[in-house]
Amino acid sequence: RRPVHAVYDSRTGVLTFVALFPKVDRSSAMVAELKSLVAERSMKDQPAHKRIDARRARVTCAVRKGDWSLSIEIRGANHEYAVRHALNLINELFLALHASYPEYLVEHFGMSTE
Repeated sequence: RRPVHAVYDSRTGVLTFVALFPKVDRSSAMVAELKSLVAERSMKDQPAHKRIDARRARVTCAVRKGDWSLSIEIRGANHEYAVRHALNLINELFLALHASYPEYLVEHFGMSTE
């Protein structure tokens, strides 16, 4: 129920989902779990459909001013690949929050408590 804002910098080839998760504590377990999930997506032991190939795109996340953002650096002509994998990752991040931190989704995204 809250729009997601994406910004693409054509000069650097970076697509950023700004403030994807607002009002987070940088040192919280939730942020650590989100960062871990993002880092896992670049590991070679991930299934091919989940893994983000570093030769085609590189994914990072950061907390700035209390807001968690996700960025994907698109390498070469891999825009479709990068966007598809970024959206799949965002879906997984929301599923992880739904499983472990539903109260966060209720408070900041208006999700149902049921």
